[in-house]
Amino acid sequence: MTYNVEVEVSTREGVLNPEAKAILRALRSHDFAVSNLSVNRKFSFLLESNSPSLAHEDAKRICQDFLANEIIQDYKINITEV
Repeated sequence: MTYNVEVEVSTREGVLNPEAKAILRALRSHDFAVSNLSVNRKFSFLLESNSPSLAHEDAKRICQDFLANEIIQDYKINITEV
């Protein structure tokens, strides 16, 4: 079966995120009243697997090995059958 996998990777709470800090500073310098800005990455891909649970296991391994740095990032996986 084919599964659509969506992964959102975000910086963990309390970890310095220079990109978000720079964007927030720029927005405020243009008089936007913005706070608590975060920068996340979203990955989408199709994955062949025999079951939803095996697809989730594979997606988790992909996140751990390639998409996220688990020391400073969290990730959320969403899987739907195509």
